[in-house]
Amino acid sequence: MTMMSVTFEVMFRVEAEVESGEVVCVVGDCDRLGNWDPHHAVVLSRESSSPGQCRKNNQQMENRCDKENRKTCDVWRKKVKLCGMKNYNYRYFVCQIIESDSESTERTVKVIRWETNILPRVFSPADYMKDPGKYDAEIMKFGEYEIHGISIGGKNHVTKGWLTDQSEIHIRIHGNPIRMWKPKYRKQTYRIKCTPLDQRYKDHLDEDEEEEEWGTHVSPPSTFTKVLVSTLDERQINHCVQSESGTIFETGSYMIFTAETTEPESLGFQFDFYVNQEGVTPKHIGYCYLLPVDLKKSNDTKTVPITGLNHKPIGQIDLDYLTVKPVPGLDLKMDVSYQNYWKFERKSLDVGHRGMGSSYKHKKLAAVRENTVQSLQDAANHGADYVEFDVQLSRDMIPVIYHDFHVAITYRKKKREELEFYQASVKDLKLSELQSMKLAHASRIFDNDRDDIHEDDIDPTDLQPFPTLERVFEAVNPATGFNVEIKYPQEKVNGEFEEINFYDRNKYVDIILRVVMRTAGHRRVVFSSFDPDICILVQRKQNKYPTLLLTNGEDVEKYVPYLDLRTRSIDMAIYFATFSNLLGIDVLTSTLFRNMDKIEKVKEAKLVLFCWGEDNNDSNAINTLKQKGVDGIIYDRIDFFKSGDKSVFQVEQEQTERILMSAGLLSPTDTLQNLEPSSGSESEVNS
Repeated sequence: MTMMSVTFEVMFRVEAEVESGEVVCVVGDCDRLGNWDPHHAVVLSRESSSPGQCRKNNQQMENRCDKENRKTCDVWRKKVKLCGMKNYNYRYFVCQIIESDSESTERTVKVIRWETNILPRVFSPADYMKDPGKYDAEIMKFGEYEIHGISIGGKNHVTKGWLTDQSEIHIRIHGNPIRMWKPKYRKQTYRIKCTPLDQRYKDHLDEDEEEEEWGTHVSPPSTFTKVLVSTLDERQINHCVQSESGTIFETGSYMIFTAETTEPESLGFQFDFYVNQEGVTPKHIGYCYLLPVDLKKSNDTKTVPITGLNHKPIGQIDLDYLTVKPVPGLDLKMDVSYQNYWKFERKSLDVGHRGMGSSYKHKKLAAVRENTVQSLQDAANHGADYVEFDVQLSRDMIPVIYHDFHVAITYRKKKREELEFYQASVKDLKLSELQSMKLAHASRIFDNDRDDIHEDDIDPTDLQPFPTLERVFEAVNPATGFNVEIKYPQEKVNGEFEEINFYDRNKYVDIILRVVMRTAGHRRVVFSSFDPDICILVQRKQNKYPTLLLTNGEDVEKYVPYLDLRTRSIDMAIYFATFSNLLGIDVLTSTLFRNMDKIEKVKEAKLVLFCWGEDNNDSNAINTLKQKGVDGIIYDRIDFFKSGDKSVFQVEQEQTERILMSAGLLSPTDTLQNLEPSSGSESEVNS
């Protein structure tokens, strides 16, 4: 007997806070709901609005300094036909949509924020049939909902959207960038305002129209782009609307202007300078421009002249910019996200440093060669919750696992038979060369030990250096999480560059992300980097995995500090992570031991805290850090300090499976594959 298909006209109805030009959509796990693709989601219609009546849960997601944004708490709805008696999973999100003029291209969707609870909303046809009228009359609240009758509003997760079709431009002013030429201007404090300029129509308007419409602007102000301002301090760390006379810039501080656009090649900026004096209306004294022709690279620093109101130069300013572009062709869904989700009640996680430890620096301590498949798998076999490793690109653009930017190549001199080492850059060697040539750690160039220079390297493949990123995802136990540190060279305060002529940041990160998204499966993944801009790119280009900023903190003894102000203190790392919506920070342990109060400050900022460094290779240090609530501890030789042979994720998954089996919700032949990687879906199930 064939059962007739049951069709439901389901009313999706939600109250959400929106700005002008924004709409609410629903997306889910079937064709009618877009199959988790924001470009094919169902757009809801506005039913009613209540200007200024903002719900508490949404207020927590908005910037408290963003007072000039006029929002309404609207009710949105749409009826959608769904067929069959299976349960349907779905989420709501707020976005801006630009419909395509061509049938061959999709509409442009900019996700503003979206519901990211690990467990999505569920429409149950069985429950609906019991009382359809009650379901149709119910108004959901954006970010708050129940699963199986259990309210999880207290675990509200609404996350900022990622870059779908738009690019994001950051313009940074920091340190001591303003140099005024007249003495009377040098000691002033300035307010700076950034206005977006639309360069698309610059060749189609006459001079009279320019004078009448634009005033002092070289192009018409962009009506489609909003520039927000932030400062990496206690003043306004969130993205804020600018005041009429801009924001005060203090010497030594770090100011960021942020703009999103679908046409970065046509967007320029004007900066207006106002003298700031307490109790006096700010005085406009000059302006400067950063035009699209200046923004050709992914990132750069430009020194531009400041022009006075009499059209004569009065000084100059250094403007540092970063353009973040979406990953071309990367298909990102909305079924699940772990970017800003963490189970804080979980015990501290044990993270294997480069697998089983640093082998080149601590030859006697390491069990096997670092950053190899064998080292990572051995750590997994000893119960590492995560294994940490370093990834960079070979010359043929393949992500490989290796820590240093340089290697030592063995070569023979012309007139003598002795072999010597020559330093080469990893980026200048193809994968086949990295894996086939006799290479050594770059430190070998400076030591006198040449005993093994004539020996063949006959280690098995899994003990060889330079495994590909794809290979380690395939080879290492999937129950072990990966802490993927993305290497990118920086300048140090002494003027030394870790590497020169490196890859474009956008292209570099795109290649790594494509591999991770294709091969990660259900593995737990956390990204990290010492380069703050790499952290921004990783966070904004994808919507699934979290990111940590690595930092030496205030340490100046063990390592030469980087020039970038964002890397040189724990406080600045906290501000930056908060501004960038990162999951947290990863701090040098010796810095934490000198500033134990910083642990609590990280917790107060609701950030996750990992730590790294040689101080962690001590059981007393590990225990102290765990007692203080550090979330992840990276150290060598997991087998010395970790008991058990399973990661915490594998243990929790097995516990949850047993509970579900005993409740009849899971058969003995099934397993939970889609268990969240860094948080508490299992605790929600248990409740």
